[in-house]
Parts: sequence; C-alpha cells; structure tokens
Amino acid sequence: MRLKFFARPNRLAGGPRAILAGLVLAAATVTHAAAPVAIDPDAHYPEGPVWRDGRLFYVEYSASNIKTWDGKAAKVYWHRDKCGANSMIPYRDHLLVACYDENTLVELDSAAHTVRVISTDSRGKPFAGPNDFCSDGHGGVYFSASGVYDIKAPISGAVLHLSAAGDIRVVADTIHYSNGLTLAGDGRHLLVAEMLAGRVLSFEVGPDGSLGARTVWARLQDLAPPTPNEDAYNGPDGVKLGPDGNVYIAQNGSGRVLVVNEARKLVRSIDVPTPYVTNVAFGPGGAVFVTGAFEQWKPPFPGAVYRWTP
Repeated sequence: MRLKFFARPNRLAGGPRAILAGLVLAAATVTHAAAPVAIDPDAHYPEGPVWRDGRLFYVEYSASNIKTWDGKAAKVYWHRDKCGANSMIPYRDHLLVACYDENTLVELDSAAHTVRVISTDSRGKPFAGPNDFCSDGHGGVYFSASGVYDIKAPISGAVLHLSAAGDIRVVADTIHYSNGLTLAGDGRHLLVAEMLAGRVLSFEVGPDGSLGARTVWARLQDLAPPTPNEDAYNGPDGVKLGPDGNVYIAQNGSGRVLVVNEARKLVRSIDVPTPYVTNVAFGPGGAVFVTGAFEQWKPPFPGAVYRWTP
C-alpha cells in the first residue's frame, strides 16, 4: 500500500486511539492497485490506446503500426513506414493518427485506407511532433504538437484545435513539451501535460474552441513521492478523464499511473513493470488499459500493454 504523506501532529490530541484512526484514514486515502495483466507483452513502444468497436486499438511508435486486441490476440491493423505513430482518435466516421516522426496527421477510413495526410494548420504553418488527441465535445479534436524532446531545446510545444468543420489553428503555445490532454470533468477546461516541466496545465475553453489563460492544475511532485532513478525527463505523458470522474496521469519514468480526483488529491497509483508509462484508455467492466516501454532510448524499444481491473 502506498501511504499518503501527511504532517506530523504537534500534539497527541485525542490519545493513541485517535492517532491510530488517523493513520488508518490516511492509509485508506491512497490505495496501491492490484497487479495489471499483460495482454500484449511484445509491443514496440506502445502508445495512444483507444477502446473502439469492442476492440482495443493502440499504436507501436517505433514500428509505425496500429495494432488491435480483441480479447484473445493482438495483430497489426495498419502500418505506415517511418510515420512514428503516436496516438489516434475517432474523427467524424474516420480515425485520425498522429505521426510524430513524419509531423503529420493521417486520416483513415473504416477499412484503414488513407483518406488524406495533413501536414500544416489552416494557415499553412507546419506543426512539430503531433503527439496526442482528445475530443472537444463538439465533433472536433484538440491535439498536442510537442516540439523537440530535449530539455535543452527551445520551448516550442503547442496545442492545436481541429474543428468539426475541418479548420486547424494553434490555440496555445510555449509549452515545455505538450503531451497528453483531456477535457476536465466540468467540460469547460482543457488539461494539458507539460511533460518536461513535470506538471499538468489547465486552460479555460471558449465557445469557439479557443483556450484562455493557463494555470497550473497540478505538479507531479506534489501528487506523489518520487520514485528511484527519476531524471529531468520524468513527467506526465498521457492524461485522460476516467469514467469515474478521476484524472489518470501516465507518469513516464516512474512506472505508474497516478489517479487524481477533482480536489487534485492522489487516490490511487496503478503500478506497471514498464518504467516509461505512455498512456491509458478505458474499456468495459471498469478495465483500465495501460501502455508503456521498458526502454525508450535504444531500439528495438520493447514494451507491453496491460489491463488492470479494480
């Protein structure tokens, strides 16, 4: 069990029984989840899981694949050479794939045929490192364009909005490697992982999909104690609002998913064997699917996909 850290009382108010009750309450506040089960133990840097049409879809970044898992076996659904597939999302009746290495979005039809390839916003400006998606709740999507994965590089991460009508525009910039993103439970704020700053930002969403001023929603260092061997690249990767109303944060470099409530308090930690946790998705029966890699710096970038159930 992972205990929540709390301040030591100045006085022994209430006596030993009260202190013991406080310890039990604190221990119950944050739970250490049961062990997940590997459903694909041979994935190559998996990312961007989506539950769709009774199957789990997920990408293999280093293999430029989309794979599916039908509850029994995993198989390749789509491939594009040197794409660097990083995530996907349903869009209209199609599927959008973020090709991180190619700096494009690829739109696929229901037969996994390429409909179009998008390489610029509506003003003709390229975007660098398209990374993750979330729905805007109105038929469009937000996506992150992370920039360069280097703590010494200029801060160039951005968030773009692709409207239901097809217009693409930058709605936030100067983010230190923008990554996962999700609408908050109120539907009026967009949460964005600022990975290389180790925090999650919040933006108020305008009626037209624009974003207001940013605030810091949470710093990972304030949510949970550090794990061994954390480095400057440790930070939030995928971020998703769960069906339980909690926010699930894939902490890349710490081998865990932080489950955080509306009060921005840690309620659960889901630990997985892969230290480089990349993203999460939700399936039937309360299932949480977690993607991650054992190695993110050297090929062949072995990883795995897990299913956890409460």
